[in-house]
Amino acid sequence: MTALLIYPGRAAVLPIEAVLSAIPQLPRPALNRLVARMIDRLDDMDGDPDLEPDADGEDTHDQEKTDD
Repeated sequence: MTALLIYPGRAAVLPIEAVLSAIPQLPRPALNRLVARMIDRLDDMDGDPDLEPDADGEDTHDQEKTDD
């Protein structure tokens, strides 16, 4: 397995096996942060499927008419 390499001002690089083996020992708050960051990263890569469409594209054919 590769050693942990740390350079000032740069992110540490861990082998995936080390990351995966550490997950069961993480306290709940750290695990929550890790999961949130992974979801954010996936959304950055693929887009957020839960994001509502822009209101400008909303179908308004049944919208109530108002007096302006």
